[in-house]
Amino acid sequence: MYVAREFSPDLDQVQSSIVEDEAPAWDAGTSYALNDRVIRGHRIYQSVIADNLGIDPTLEDQSALAARWVFDRFTNAFSAFDGILSNPTVASDDPGASVPWLDPGLGIDPATTPVILDIPGISWVDTLILFGVVATSARVICYDVADAVLRDTETNLSGRQVSNWWEWFAEPFEGFQDKLVDLSVPGTTARILIALSGAEVSLGEVFLGDQLFVGDGMAQRTEGRSVGGTRYSFNDYGSLTLAKGPTRIEMDYAVVASHALWKQVKPQLDRLSGSLVATIGSELRPSSIHFGILGPVRWLEDLPDEYEYSFTIMGIA
Repeated sequence: MYVAREFSPDLDQVQSSIVEDEAPAWDAGTSYALNDRVIRGHRIYQSVIADNLGIDPTLEDQSALAARWVFDRFTNAFSAFDGILSNPTVASDDPGASVPWLDPGLGIDPATTPVILDIPGISWVDTLILFGVVATSARVICYDVADAVLRDTETNLSGRQVSNWWEWFAEPFEGFQDKLVDLSVPGTTARILIALSGAEVSLGEVFLGDQLFVGDGMAQRTEGRSVGGTRYSFNDYGSLTLAKGPTRIEMDYAVVASHALWKQVKPQLDRLSGSLVATIGSELRPSSIHFGILGPVRWLEDLPDEYEYSFTIMGIA
């Protein structure tokens, strides 16, 4: 199985077909009132002071009580890059008829393809996974540094399209219920264009990364679980109250590796601890493909020829 390390693109270079119109762009010469909202760096901030003039929201320490701008969320156009699956990029009800930066030679109609992302500046990426994707089809075009097309594929996400029974049983199905998995992005890819077609299209997360082989996954001991954030408690008056919270998904992977591989993998897992990663137990088993934070790594006493260990992926609610 593989753990894919995340590649974070420069969002200032990324182009989206969705307009960022939730708030005005921040302007250094404008004085903002209490509760005014602005967009800066594809993120929405809210002013918590009056006469907020010349203070760059991106430079405010969000952990400090004295912060004068409070981060709210990513804009809808760029929510697919925020690391939170429950905050997807959602297509507009009226996507419009044109996207100025889109190459018309591609034959992509923005009216029926309401989510289009152009991601340049890519390096050392061999993995693309779209998590939480709702669409009828996805077109992915990989370009090299000279903008020559390396690969242009379109995947049906609403079910298999086959011409006979043999294809139904033999052809791999890359588009799962809410995932699109591509583990063979060309090594010289420098830019990727993603175009999602359909009605009510949404995209939870774009994951770009490179794969790290960590050993052979053991299906019998790999398991997932839902962890509910809802709890009951008593208030100051002795009444039972319900505090409703989100549910997150966690996955425990059981893995076996040779001694030599374990010596290479263990330091890399330690470095990735607490980072957002994608895990791929099996390319054709969607339940084994997960996105979240790499949590605890546990290992048994070493066996004569190999190590058995496990690690937890803590999903993002």
